[in-house]
Amino acid sequence: MYHCRLRIAVFDEKPDLAEMVRQIEPLERFEHAVERRSAKELTAVENFGLLIWNLGDGMSPGALREICGPDTVLVYCADRHWLDCGGGDEIGEADEIWELPLNFRCARQRLERLLKQIKLERDLHLYRSYLDTAIDSIPDMVWFKALDGTHVKVNKAFCSTVGKSREDVTGRDHCYIWDVSREDFERGEGVCKETEDAVIKERKTLQFTEMVKSHGSLRQFRTYKSPLFDSDGVTILGTVGIGHDVTDLVNLNTEVEILLSSMPYAILLRDNEGRILNVNKPFEQYFEVRREEVLGKEYEGWISRAFFEEHSINSEGFVESKVCLNGEAGRTLEIHENNIYDIFENVVGKLSIFRDVTMERQLEEQILRNSNTDFLTGLYNRRSLYQYLHNNRNGRLLNLLYVDLDYFKHVNDTYGHKVGDDALILTAKVLRECFKNEFIARIGGDEFLIVQLGEAQREALESKAQQLLDQLSDVFGSTENMDSLSASIGIVQNGAPDRDIDLLIQQSDAALYQAKESGRGKYCIYGIS
Repeated sequence: MYHCRLRIAVFDEKPDLAEMVRQIEPLERFEHAVERRSAKELTAVENFGLLIWNLGDGMSPGALREICGPDTVLVYCADRHWLDCGGGDEIGEADEIWELPLNFRCARQRLERLLKQIKLERDLHLYRSYLDTAIDSIPDMVWFKALDGTHVKVNKAFCSTVGKSREDVTGRDHCYIWDVSREDFERGEGVCKETEDAVIKERKTLQFTEMVKSHGSLRQFRTYKSPLFDSDGVTILGTVGIGHDVTDLVNLNTEVEILLSSMPYAILLRDNEGRILNVNKPFEQYFEVRREEVLGKEYEGWISRAFFEEHSINSEGFVESKVCLNGEAGRTLEIHENNIYDIFENVVGKLSIFRDVTMERQLEEQILRNSNTDFLTGLYNRRSLYQYLHNNRNGRLLNLLYVDLDYFKHVNDTYGHKVGDDALILTAKVLRECFKNEFIARIGGDEFLIVQLGEAQREALESKAQQLLDQLSDVFGSTENMDSLSASIGIVQNGAPDRDIDLLIQQSDAALYQAKESGRGKYCIYGIS
């Protein structure tokens, strides 16, 4: 993230040392700007990150330190005589002392280690900045504790909650920060002592809901606490905690939880990365899955398996799809999705609500069927007939077969409506078998109309009509109380595209009347005697 241009000043009469410095490859995120200077060029040395002095004892380490910047690393080259004859008093002013005469191979190794140390300090500063910025950006309390219970680092939210400054809190224990008496602390009343011990014992992150006593009153926190390990990965140095003050939200949260659990809809909560965070009881029932089986799973992967691929948009603009249960279609669900926002109005996840509309859709389909079909026979009704012709005629010739049962009233009156209804149902069955690709409607009590679009040959119409009469005769003749029934058919052949449908129906009805007049159980084509 950072890039450092490290200015290095080499005070030396000869160019060898400066050249050796230039030959060292800069570390990651660093570049070197090396200058060789003389004793007369001691101006602006505070701007150098590294100063190497190899001009004798004309300037002592202490004098150089005074003109260097606060972060300048000072390397002082001196011979053994200077070190033995009083120079040792100022050795501490230099970061390193290189003994003369210089061994350039050793000097290079020491300089490389020194550059690594400079980089480590820059990295440490960056990481500290990372940590401070991160924890101060968190609206919840964050704290770091040593094993003795003293706070070594806290964030701004922590200071705001306890009403004390960062300087006042650092190095202090729970009693001082929260104004808790030593007696209450020893009794463990509202001091979170047991949870700290649990984290150290379990050696892992734990979550708690804790009551903390402060200024004589209790506050409730949702806390996450983790152990801090030393570099060996074994020794625990202390703990880190994150606490969210939920004192004012506890009652509201309780009400919300009750509301969600009592809602009759399946609810799913996921984060911005698509991981499923929570589901409610109806969700488990709708999808026949246990809560533990979906938590933490990827939402997109789950939903692709949970639903069939076919989705539709209903009249209200919501997505609908059928649940896939063991490879078969289950209930139909209406899917609502809403963004979830944090206190900064950032989207942090999505709430999905699945509403079971299976019964609604079945009722809608039934209403639609009832409005377009005959309840008894399941055939289309007169309303559907006109709608079908309006949508499909498209300038084509029209053929109509008007079918009416002979002696139906006699059978209905003699044997009852049950036999009459059965006769109508049988007739509809035969019609479907004979005219599998044609539109068939029941347009009256015992009257049916068969619609065939496109040009038709007379012989073909006569053949289909005779086939229908024969099959009806066989069915009625073999059914108790129906042997007296037969059918008559009136046919209109190749009605003109511009001819009114009602006129064509009248013509087929006239042909039907002619068939009945000629002895029943026959067909007659309109216009042909």
